[in-house]
Amino acid sequence: MTTTFEPPDITLAGIEAADRGPDRGAAIDLAIAAMGRGIEAPLVLRLVAEGLEEDGRPRDAAGLLERSTAAAPGDARGWAQYGRVLLAVGQPVEARIAHANALRIEPDLYDAHIGAGMVALRLGEVASSRAHYARAAELMPAEGEPLSALAVIAARQGDAKAARDFARRALALNPDFISAQIAVARADIMEGAPEAAEGQLTRLLARPDLSDDHRADCLSYLADALDALGRPAEAFAMYAATNARLERINAAPLKAALRETTLDQARRLGAWFEAAPNAAWATSPGRDDEGARTVAGHVFLMGFPRSGTTLLEQVLASHPGVVAIEERGMLSEAAGHFLRSASALERLARITPAGAKACREVYWRGVRGVLGEDVSDKVFIDKLPLHTVALPLIAKLFPDARILFAIRDPRDVALSCFRRRFRINAAMSEFLTLEGTARYYDAVMALAEIYRAKLPLTVHTVHHEALVADFEGKARAALEFIGVDWNPSVHGFAERARAGANTPSAAQLSRGLNADGVGAWRRYALQLAPILPMLEPWVERFGYPPGD
Repeated sequence: MTTTFEPPDITLAGIEAADRGPDRGAAIDLAIAAMGRGIEAPLVLRLVAEGLEEDGRPRDAAGLLERSTAAAPGDARGWAQYGRVLLAVGQPVEARIAHANALRIEPDLYDAHIGAGMVALRLGEVASSRAHYARAAELMPAEGEPLSALAVIAARQGDAKAARDFARRALALNPDFISAQIAVARADIMEGAPEAAEGQLTRLLARPDLSDDHRADCLSYLADALDALGRPAEAFAMYAATNARLERINAAPLKAALRETTLDQARRLGAWFEAAPNAAWATSPGRDDEGARTVAGHVFLMGFPRSGTTLLEQVLASHPGVVAIEERGMLSEAAGHFLRSASALERLARITPAGAKACREVYWRGVRGVLGEDVSDKVFIDKLPLHTVALPLIAKLFPDARILFAIRDPRDVALSCFRRRFRINAAMSEFLTLEGTARYYDAVMALAEIYRAKLPLTVHTVHHEALVADFEGKARAALEFIGVDWNPSVHGFAERARAGANTPSAAQLSRGLNADGVGAWRRYALQLAPILPMLEPWVERFGYPPGD
């Protein structure tokens, strides 16, 4: 019997039919063949891009999807796919825009909600991420992915009960959801069962199919479990292993592309400002009229990461007369321009009223866009620990702004920065080694001292340990400094923290005021020994007791 060969239907109609079928590989193969024949319809570009994604070539896929969405701007699936690829190549802001385009065209597109949830979580927009995943779960209740993501979010927010519930539902649909299993382990730690977490995470780490992100999560939470079990040497080894993995996978490519590390930047700025004439920095180019129209008061909250800035921000922002933006980098563009070189700093020193006004307009436009409401009757807090580096810019542009500066025992700060997981960027990559953490802390604190001697700043310092020990007294003093009266609503900061969870501190703060982190460095004194001499001058400078 003779069999007649049927050639593939390499036409747009044939590709559309294959795209609707169950065999994705066949549809992709047809699209590749069609593209080879010069057929470059949007669907063809999307399918070829899908194949490139599978081959580990997301940047090549992004190029095709850019062409696809330009040719078919009304194709919601194309925008959702483009958003997924943009996130994969490290462009979360652009990915957010792509998913927003998809959802504007098709508000109930499951893939777009999943993608938007991933992007929002990467950007620290937890409430938005949770909303997208919750909608995805409603749209496709038989899918476990959004439930698994909701379990992860609940665990980050310190809600062990919700984390277990979402994880249970996800695992009932697919017992192999690794994120859900990790969320259960985190819930075990939060609920005082670190032995169970240790067993679960050890089993997961034995799996050869763990992604790099999941493996880093498992190592990090296993370290937390070992810490809770009173085994600091083993815990420290796990934290170091986590950071070594993150250094290799995330930080090394980032650092290779940097013109200047953040440590080198802090040192350069310190040397430059030590030699700068005082007169150039004693004046400002006029009042911030735009800010006066936008808010009732303007405050920058800074210090160093893990120094208690999140606790202080959550406390103050629980006041009905205060509104805050947490770690959104509203000054990043201006700082990148004015702090990059000696000549740029000279321009900042001589900035004209018109130039300052233009910079302020950009800043306040961004603030209004984030807040999305009239806050002209409220004190506004812009909280970002490393705004410390940008104090010259703040002094020039916002001469009436008040500065809240958070201080914590430098040894606890260094340990916490080394232990906690941050979204890796140029600054946070400094924390992946213990020595790098201490050197960066030393450089930033030295820079802050130089700035405070050189710049006309109105500063109020808050010691984290003092706020924990005398909550109402220190909160009253901070509120008075920023210009609002005492209100007992600030005692409700834990509830506000549970709703946000944008930083590594949030899950801890969701449990309310506690002194668990005070003096935590003593458990790790042996491991911290190499960096203690570097931190000791700051321990003495800030009035903390010396080590034993």
